[in-house]
Amino acid sequence: MPAASQAAAPKVAFKIPTTGLKAALVTFAIQAKVSISTGAAANCRPTGNPLVGRFNLSDGLTRLLAGTGCSFRIIDPQTIEIVRAPPRTQPLHPPQARVSPPDTAPVLVNELVVTATKRTASAGRLPYSVSVISGETIEGADARGASEIALMSPAVTVTNLGPGRNKIFIRGLSDGPLTGRAQSMVSVQLDDVRLTYNAPDPDLRLVDVERVEILRGPQGSLYGAGSMGGVFRIVTKAPDLEQSAGWLFTSAATTQGGDASSVVEGMVNMPLIGGRLAVRAVAYKETDGGYIDDVGLAVTNVNHSVRKGWRVQARARLTDNWRLDAGLTDQRNDSDDTQYAQGGLEPFTRANQVREPHDNDFTQAFVSLDGRFDWGRLKWTSALVRHEVISRYDASRALPAITGGAVGAAALDDDNRIESVIHELTLTSPDTSKVDWLAGLFVAQGEQDVRLLLSASPSGPGSVVYDETRIDKQDELAIYGELTWPLSRSLDFTFGGRVARTRIAAQAVVLSPAPGARATFSGKLADTRWAPKAVLAFHPTARTLFYLQAAEGYRSGGFNTSGANGQVFGGPGSGPRPYRKFEGDELWSYEAGAKTSWLEGRLVARAALFQAKWVNVQADEFLGVGLPYTDNLGRGRNMGLELEAIYVTGRLHLGAQLTLNDPERTWAAAEAAGPSDGPLDGVPRFSGGVEIHYEHPLKDGLTSAFDARYAYVGPSRLTFHAVAAPSMGDYGAGRAAAALYTDRWRVSVFVDNPANSRGDTFAYGNPFAQGATRQITPQRPITVGMGLELRF
Repeated sequence: MPAASQAAAPKVAFKIPTTGLKAALVTFAIQAKVSISTGAAANCRPTGNPLVGRFNLSDGLTRLLAGTGCSFRIIDPQTIEIVRAPPRTQPLHPPQARVSPPDTAPVLVNELVVTATKRTASAGRLPYSVSVISGETIEGADARGASEIALMSPAVTVTNLGPGRNKIFIRGLSDGPLTGRAQSMVSVQLDDVRLTYNAPDPDLRLVDVERVEILRGPQGSLYGAGSMGGVFRIVTKAPDLEQSAGWLFTSAATTQGGDASSVVEGMVNMPLIGGRLAVRAVAYKETDGGYIDDVGLAVTNVNHSVRKGWRVQARARLTDNWRLDAGLTDQRNDSDDTQYAQGGLEPFTRANQVREPHDNDFTQAFVSLDGRFDWGRLKWTSALVRHEVISRYDASRALPAITGGAVGAAALDDDNRIESVIHELTLTSPDTSKVDWLAGLFVAQGEQDVRLLLSASPSGPGSVVYDETRIDKQDELAIYGELTWPLSRSLDFTFGGRVARTRIAAQAVVLSPAPGARATFSGKLADTRWAPKAVLAFHPTARTLFYLQAAEGYRSGGFNTSGANGQVFGGPGSGPRPYRKFEGDELWSYEAGAKTSWLEGRLVARAALFQAKWVNVQADEFLGVGLPYTDNLGRGRNMGLELEAIYVTGRLHLGAQLTLNDPERTWAAAEAAGPSDGPLDGVPRFSGGVEIHYEHPLKDGLTSAFDARYAYVGPSRLTFHAVAAPSMGDYGAGRAAAALYTDRWRVSVFVDNPANSRGDTFAYGNPFAQGATRQITPQRPITVGMGLELRF
């Protein structure tokens, strides 16, 4: 970059204390929102200089690196390479004029910061299978939820029952499409707080987020139960202590054959008390127009939904080395109906007797203390999470079986209220330490209150034919740690593990039919687990990494209580399924991976080959009358290959990803659902996608941008019943968008599903009608919209 241009470059507010050089460079990258290659920093002075004030990139890096033996080269306004400084006997040249020696580290343009490993690291240099989707990419692609992120990340699958009803799967590890007593396969995190236990994904709108991080494979050593498939982590943008900022965005869209959709959202950031305190607030409302018609109820576009919420965060700089963060998040996701259709009718049509509304309300409050000592870093987070999921299903088909002959309209109301208090403490090694270590303590207390109420004639006075009230209490205590030891200059060994103790107490009262038979249940269980992990990482050059990993994930067991009058619960060797108690399951994953880059880091490729072995598979199933239970189905395994490539040059970004799975159940428990050689459900054997982003400067500060992506989801089956289960998948999903923008405004137009594909994204909608009618969840028809953003 010419010196004159650099002198005129915009200045950024920096607040970087004296710390390790690599940590200081990562902090610089975060605050300046640039990519920095830090490979050469390993051969320089281990500590950087403090940097406080407003500087452009060149001046800031010059001050930060002075006397460290390192210098830098600015490739473009978003890409910087750290290099060894030339000997002092050589003439000094402007940093941008230096040429990197052949043995220096390349510029890794994908070297985004990751903290999902509970310490700051570069995604490109981690010996794990991890994807990072930046906030800029999320905004450009309008990927506002987990479903859109799944189309951009290898090995991620999201069901499509409807907003606030979905489950996330990673690496072909699916425990079924239903949400019941089994704990989630994927740990969904908001910053440093776990959001779900066994509820569906709250589907938080991805507004004003820094990035989304996805760790693939079991993460039991760091995250404990409920992370067998991996971790889906949302990192929000922190309050800016130096600069006031804000923006407003609105959009409108129309769907073929459906109602209009709209979005209104905004953000404001306010520094207070001389750069020591700042508050950042976000609010939004998203309306999705319906496109499914219910001919049975004579209602069109029934699946109208509204997602609205807000988030407030505060950050206080207590000292140069300590900060305090606090925040509150609230989201209400209200759907008028589900979004499945029925086979044998016109497309996008079904015939129900009862509407099926759904609410998913989520609230989280947290406080976090983060600081550094000479011997390391401490972080303490405490949070309160409240999650309420209310669903109604048309249970008319189940009424005769439950009542012994009555027919007519009936509805099952499922009211699920979850509250948990979570505390976590982590201690990590200082940035200057040659041995990287981490130690943690996790404590959680939770209560889940469930009410299942099945009523005849739900729109009138009606009568209760099934009534279950259940209370579950869960206590979790865990200690965990990891240690990375450099065996040589290019070989590292990491070993870690987690010891966890989980206690569950369940109480249930069942009336079926009221005021007839009454059944009560009370049970307790305790589960102690040890989840280890081992990683061997070999980095022969700064641009190449190979690794081997073995890791374990697990889930605890629980109890079944649902069942109509006369329901019998068995046990191993003492009766039919469902068993009263279902056991915990565990999964071992073995992975070999490689990451490399070419063309000075502009082209980056990643590959991972893995095998997962799953023992005592838990899955949520439904009884013949449509009520839920959880079963241990036997053993399963998945072998797979993940490939990902990214090419970035100037203003062009190209990406491609491919996932191959071979998920199978290898052994079926006695009388469990499905054959022993069927596929694991809900996960395609093949999926992949491509994406492109291009920007072109025009004049007077005006820039044009173009985004497009296409993803293919291969065929799969809904459940373990390989023969009888309906098939789904085998469809493509696309989006194209174009924009004009300046520093102050942005105008965009977009087309979703431009091919107007009608693929079946999820062959499920109502458990009471499953098997009786063919259920289809079609893609939203072609949708065209326009957006306007203003920044201030």
